[in-house]
Amino acid sequence: MYLVNAGEMKEIEKITIENYKVPPEILMENAGINVVISMQRELGSLIFKRIAVFCGGGNNGGDGFVIARHLLSEGAYAVIFFTGEKEKLSQESLKNYEMAEKYGIPIISIKSLNDIEKFKQEIFLSDIIVDALIGTGIKQNIKGFLASLITFINTTGKYIVSVDLPSGVDADTGDIKGVAIYADLTITFGLPKIGITIFPGLECTGKLVYADINFPSKLLSMPRKNVLVTSEIVIPLLPLRPLNANKGNFGPILIVGGSTGLDGAVTLTAKAALKAGAGIVNVCVPKSLYDSVKSRSEETIVTPLDENNGFLSMKSIEKILKLSEKAKIVVIGPGIGRDKETQQLVRELIRKIQKPLIIDADGLNAIAEDKKCLNNLQKDVILTPHIGEMSRLAEKKIEDIIKDKISIVKDFIKNYKVNVLLKDGRSMVVDTDKNVYINTTGNSGMATPGSGDVLSGIIASFMAHNLINVHAAIIANYIHGLAGDLLLENISEEGIIASDIIEYIPRAIKKLKNN
Repeated sequence: MYLVNAGEMKEIEKITIENYKVPPEILMENAGINVVISMQRELGSLIFKRIAVFCGGGNNGGDGFVIARHLLSEGAYAVIFFTGEKEKLSQESLKNYEMAEKYGIPIISIKSLNDIEKFKQEIFLSDIIVDALIGTGIKQNIKGFLASLITFINTTGKYIVSVDLPSGVDADTGDIKGVAIYADLTITFGLPKIGITIFPGLECTGKLVYADINFPSKLLSMPRKNVLVTSEIVIPLLPLRPLNANKGNFGPILIVGGSTGLDGAVTLTAKAALKAGAGIVNVCVPKSLYDSVKSRSEETIVTPLDENNGFLSMKSIEKILKLSEKAKIVVIGPGIGRDKETQQLVRELIRKIQKPLIIDADGLNAIAEDKKCLNNLQKDVILTPHIGEMSRLAEKKIEDIIKDKISIVKDFIKNYKVNVLLKDGRSMVVDTDKNVYINTTGNSGMATPGSGDVLSGIIASFMAHNLINVHAAIIANYIHGLAGDLLLENISEEGIIASDIIEYIPRAIKKLKNN
């Protein structure tokens, strides 16, 4: 499913009105009707329910006036709490304000903390609250009375329905503009806005429902840069395995990593690759780790290399380069450590290996120390940072990345021409053409040591199936999260560890194939 930012949604609306001659009143009416229908689907009959509809002064508030009118038709008792100014309403919003008045719906103007206090009892008597305060246009932090009102609504304990997106969430970035409504249900119109599919905005969204309000299907289906990755997208990308396949069809994969105390990382990456279907996996580690790594994964080839006190040394570079000539894909970084000589080795390998690369963990920290190693690379490269690693790569504060992660990743890609899989509660793949693929699987239990190493192994496996790294990353991201979600059917989020995720990789793949 395609995603849009606020500007793209405004353009769709503009073309619908101007070129397709659909009056804005029709779109507003359809929006209101769809919200009420969605509420009925989620909550059942609304007869005799007391519903407080909070309307702002923009067109989001206009939708709220329509909603109140249709709630009344469904037998509910609706009260409108209006924070705007009647004389500043758009033509279509004003019409619906006046219709609500004529239908006998109470419209209570609230402009101050005193008004909140005055009508507090009326609000607390409500069964449901509808949030139609602020639409997609917000860019500045919410302050003053409106911030206090949103905070108050959040503390009522009522079921909250947000119209298009929760008030206070930036439609483009997911940033919380000071405060935001925490909805139980959000009904978004036309196409989902990017900001309610990624954190922190996603946390405010609750259950997300998409409503068709009669935008032309041609406008909604045209290719866009931002994509919400669902099973419908992943299944056609899954590679076929020939009936007469041999292990060479799905490998070799070369993994370079490991250091004293961090030898488990390469093992997890190797096992994940094998469980995702890789045919041959060769792990290069410091020679002192050979026995440890080999004993944990009998199916993995383990190559001992020259080391310096438990870290790979520059003396190993020629052997790694020779092994890479036979590999389809090379993974650099799991458990490799931050020894200065090893970090220099990583940068040299990035420059000299002529095969597609996946770079993770301390491989990313080596790049952050000297990003010139990414200049003029003539091969597919994908980096897999979490937010902290992205902070070091982009030289941005973590809080700034959280506020606008997509733009920061795109800027990095513009400078260095590599693909990036940003690991987060909603991980995303951003390619060198600035396409953004936002994943929809996974859960907080996967925030566990080694989970990222597992993801690198899954990506490598699908690249070994001859997929380009972006497609491999999209599939791997989804399957990685799906494995974690399947785990939740048997254990709690608190009990998930990386090796559990590995065991559920084949189940996740089978589930997709069965679909």
